[in-house]
Amino acid sequence: MTDSAPYDHGLPMLFTQMSVASLRDEVRNADAAYRAGTPVMSDEDFDALVRQLQAVAPHAPELQKPGGGTALLSLDNRPLSEWMERLPEGTPLIVQPKIDGCAVALRYVDGRLDAAWTRSGRSAMPAVSLVDSIPRKIDAPGTVQVNGELYDVDQEFSQKNAARSLNKTPGGDGLVFMAYTLVDAEANELASLQVMSEWGFLVPDTLVCTQPEEVEALHQRWKMGDLFEALPTDGIVVKVFMHDLQRELGANSRCPLWALAMKKF
Repeated sequence: MTDSAPYDHGLPMLFTQMSVASLRDEVRNADAAYRAGTPVMSDEDFDALVRQLQAVAPHAPELQKPGGGTALLSLDNRPLSEWMERLPEGTPLIVQPKIDGCAVALRYVDGRLDAAWTRSGRSAMPAVSLVDSIPRKIDAPGTVQVNGELYDVDQEFSQKNAARSLNKTPGGDGLVFMAYTLVDAEANELASLQVMSEWGFLVPDTLVCTQPEEVEALHQRWKMGDLFEALPTDGIVVKVFMHDLQRELGANSRCPLWALAMKKF
C-alpha cells in the first residue's frame, strides 16, 4: 500500500526531532548546572550525553566551537590529591592567580585581531575593541588563539563589571585582559607566556613547583591574602608545565584534565 508510505516515515521523523530537542535540552541544562557549581551528573555521564547528541545532530549549536576556534572550557575543582593521581610522579607544575573575571578567547589571523568570544560563544568584539591591554596586532603569521580573562581593576566588582561590559553595555574603562593560554603551543607554559608578553599582552605571575606540598603551601598563602593580593582573585590555578603532557592528558567536554582550580573551600 503505497499510500501509507508518508505515514511510515513521518512518525519516526517526529520522534527523532523530539529526541534531538530533548538531548539538546539535557546538554544545555547539565552544562549550566555544572558552571553554576551544582552538577547534576558526572563528567563521564555528561561526555556520554554529548556523544549521543553528536551522533544524531552533529551540527547542533551546543556542539559548535564558538568563534570558529577552540571552545573555552571550565576548570576542574576536585581535590588536589585526586587530580594529581593521573600525573606521573614529579611532574613539573605551575601555579597562577585565578582571576575573578570573564573568560575570553581572542583569534588573530595574520597578526590582526579577527574575533573574540566568551565561554558561551557570544561575540566579545564590541567590548574587547575598547580594552587597551588587548593588542590589535601581533607579530604572528597564520591563525593564533589566545585565551585569557577580562576583569576590572575594581577588585570588589571585577567579575560583575566585566560581565556587564560583555553582555549589556560595552565599555573599556577599568577593564584589563590577562593572557593565560596560547592554544596549540609547543614547549612549555613559561615559553608561551614569554611569547604572549612579547606580543604586548599582560601575563600572570607564575610559580613553578613539583611537589603537592608546594602547591598546598601556595594555596594557603593565597587564602591568607599573601599571594597574588594585588589582583581580583577567587583562587589559584594549577597547571601541568609541559605542553606535550597537557596534550597527552587531554580534556573532557567540560574541562582540561591538565589544569585545576583551587578556591577557598
